[in-house]
Amino acid sequence: MASTTSTRRPGVVSFIGIILYIQAALAASAAVSMLIWRNDILDYLEEHGSGLADGAFTASIIGEAIAALLLLYVANGIMRGSSGIRLLVAIVQGFSMVAAVYALIAHHVGGYVYRGVFSLFIGVFVLWALYGNEESDQFFETNG
Repeated sequence: MASTTSTRRPGVVSFIGIILYIQAALAASAAVSMLIWRNDILDYLEEHGSGLADGAFTASIIGEAIAALLLLYVANGIMRGSSGIRLLVAIVQGFSMVAAVYALIAHHVGGYVYRGVFSLFIGVFVLWALYGNEESDQFFETNG
């Protein structure tokens, strides 16, 4: 009978998981806030000439709620050591880094530069945290 031993989660993986939990909580609070103050927000947008329709606002609320659930799912997967979720996060970070490089090349002025560099920095950090050290590799191999 094979013994299943779990490896202690590295601090850097815990850090990423905690950030994902925070993002999930923020997305959930945004959805709840938009739902609670729906009429006030729609009135404000109408006063200022926004073309946002009631249906589009409802879709935004649903989108935030779905984002909160997905972020919670991903955070749980990272904290448990799921190799599939690890790969999913790496793919999403890769897309984010490609978009950042595009922004740097296409719009190499002002805020685009700062946003692009910051996105690249975050992407490199996340990829290093999930794949670039032995503790993370061991954690995901033994727990996932």
